[in-house]
Amino acid sequence: MTEKVVYLTFDDGPHPTITPWVIAELDKVGAKGTFFVVGENAERYAQTISDLQANGHEVANHTQHHIKGWQSSKELYLKDVEECAKVIGSKRLFRPPYGQINLGCMDELTGDYEVIMWDVLTKDYLKSLFVKRAQKRIQKATRPGSIVVFHDSEKAEKNLKELLPEYVQFLKSEGYKMEVL
Repeated sequence: MTEKVVYLTFDDGPHPTITPWVIAELDKVGAKGTFFVVGENAERYAQTISDLQANGHEVANHTQHHIKGWQSSKELYLKDVEECAKVIGSKRLFRPPYGQINLGCMDELTGDYEVIMWDVLTKDYLKSLFVKRAQKRIQKATRPGSIVVFHDSEKAEKNLKELLPEYVQFLKSEGYKMEVL
């Protein structure tokens, strides 16, 4: 890919205060993101889902209960994915929590979804993250076509709020467009 496009993705939300903050940060630079939401959070914060969609962001599937694919039966895993799909009304994109997909489900999932992983992991969820070092690492790792993972969750909030504004300014200054998948 030669076009300077980056795909910002956000996992584990929506959250009633963090996700709106992310929307506002992205709006500052004209960026759009793809939000891989947990179905039970989407049910709890339906207005936030509506706000994401109204602002041109993509809402995608991250299972109903954020379950680990390697520790779940095929039946349970597929049921959890489908529950989330009903809540968000979409069967287009899927990201497995923890990057762990139940391999027995691959045929069914890839028949209905495009499974999206990433190439730049911010690690914003780490309590002991050295943010300045992480910022340098993710900027250096960014390439045209990169899929970057942030988390709009309480666990990642502090690091997200330090990383995201500087990162999107970096992308803008480097001439990147930030689009939905």
